[in-house]
Parts: sequence; structure tokens; C-alpha cells
Amino acid sequence: REGGLPPLIYLLGYPDPNIQEHAVVTLRNLSVNADNKVMIVGEGALPPLINLLRSPYERIQEHAVVTIRNLSLNSENEVMIVQEGGLPPL
Repeated sequence: REGGLPPLIYLLGYPDPNIQEHAVVTLRNLSVNADNKVMIVGEGALPPLINLLRSPYERIQEHAVVTIRNLSLNSENEVMIVQEGGLPPL
């Protein structure tokens, strides 16, 4: 249960788009839980998620958008998304 987020977040930037997609889908699924929302952002997932919004692969973009939307349901995360530059690519 603990320690799984950093490697998963690392995989968001992996050069293989299949790995990126699996990682972002996993984070998307985890991001529906209120406690996970805080932990995901706290572990530094926003910059790589925001980078995925510019992916040439539409499916990866979709999963990143939904993940960021899920994270934004927490008001503190909402502020962090704006601070990290998440609005322009949306």
C-alpha cells in the first residue's frame, strides 16, 4: 500500500507510450479516492500529468485530463493545478 506512487509517477515520463498509458490509467483509477487525491499531488504527479496533456496520443491525453479533473475536486489540489500551469494545456 505504501511507496507505490513514486515509481508510478516516474512511469508517466517513460519514453514508451504504452507504459505511460498504463501508468496514467492506474493514477486515474486511484484518483477517485479522496485520500489518494492528496497523496498523488503530494508525491509530485502534477507536472508529469500536465506534460501528458501534450502527448501526441489522444488516449493518453484523455486519461491525463480525467485524472487532473479527479484531482481538482480537492480545493487545495485545484490551486496547485493552476500554480503548476495546468490550465493553458486544458
